[in-house]
Amino acid sequence: MSEQTTERWLDRQRFAWGILLGGFAVCLLLTISIPVSVSAYLQNATELLTVVVAANQGTVGIDNESGGRRALLEGETGLTVEPGESLLTGNNATGLLSFSPPDSELLLARFQIYSNTDLRLQQADAPQFAVSDQNYAIAVELDTGRLRLSVPKQETRQPVIILNTPQGSINVTDPGQYAVIVSNEETQVTVQDGSALIFGSTGSETLTIIANERAAIPNGLPPIGPLETERNLVRNSNFSSTTDFWNILAWQVERVDQPAGQVRILESGESRLNIARLGIGHADVQIRQSVNQNVSELTSLRMLVTFRILNQSLAVCGIEGSECPLFVRLNYIDESGVSNTWQQGFYAFGDVNPGQNPDSCVRCAVIQSTHERVSLGQDYFYDVDIREELARQGRVPPQFIESVILVISGHSFEVEIMDVALLAEE
Repeated sequence: MSEQTTERWLDRQRFAWGILLGGFAVCLLLTISIPVSVSAYLQNATELLTVVVAANQGTVGIDNESGGRRALLEGETGLTVEPGESLLTGNNATGLLSFSPPDSELLLARFQIYSNTDLRLQQADAPQFAVSDQNYAIAVELDTGRLRLSVPKQETRQPVIILNTPQGSINVTDPGQYAVIVSNEETQVTVQDGSALIFGSTGSETLTIIANERAAIPNGLPPIGPLETERNLVRNSNFSSTTDFWNILAWQVERVDQPAGQVRILESGESRLNIARLGIGHADVQIRQSVNQNVSELTSLRMLVTFRILNQSLAVCGIEGSECPLFVRLNYIDESGVSNTWQQGFYAFGDVNPGQNPDSCVRCAVIQSTHERVSLGQDYFYDVDIREELARQGRVPPQFIESVILVISGHSFEVEIMDVALLAEE
């Protein structure tokens, strides 16, 4: 074999080995990269959460990034919003923003948006595939105003929530209840239950606050805290899978041939107290918690209730205004030593008609405002400063709180209560 022939044979051999090794490398690369790429896709692919805004009171404005605006009125069906859209409430408007997984009614988080608030949705992502280890991701930008955040405990993945403000950001990963107030000077963060990680504008210093703690983020400064905060005088205020600390009294049923109702805890990502009755004639049940707290030194005492009325057969609150599907009552002793009861009634069906369907209870010996109408089937939050409300009515301030009572009444009705809080600020 000549030297030239040998060299050609070696070239072919090297070429064959090159093809063989190259093919093996490509096969190895594909064997590794395809599963890795598929795994990365399954882990990181996302889809949008279902985000719905409802008008709690007044009109909520919805602005998109192109400058278009929608207006959502109280009582109208909620509208879906997407990242990039902003929510604005005026002087007399409040709203509710809820987050759920796609094609599910499971509640991940609820934002109660107060008056004069400007909030922009930045992110609302859900893992697209069940095999993903990623959490739900929610981010909002609160430019100014006030909100209260409720995060139920989930059986599987919890949402990771980031609230960005001009002064810093708040990271929430634990179930609980949180309040945020943003002004031109600072951000105030309160943890009623749970924990939050607070970042200043530089991000170099952080602060973790837990239940019953508060933090402040001044302009250009690191977060300050933990500080004193409001105390919730109601225990088990969000009915966390139980009715502990609540006393459910016996049903009062007008007709002996008619049934009582039922009181139970339901859960769908969020515990709620469900009270339902189907029957003819009057029936009511009281759910009471003893508070027994001196409140004479407080600067404010706020009652907060989050609920929905799902069914109501009587118009307004009946012919005497005494059969609201929900009354919230506060038994107290005022500063002159006199025992009193304050109450607020709510209904979702019927129109006020003096003499037939009055707007207040005509035979209740209590301090009361006119009954408040809410949207049937829609979450609603009520927030009132008890001291200011009594002063508006010319009443003596409370000195001692005896109990908080929920009264559910009517003929046929169904009410769900998610949260009852009595917040005391020193």
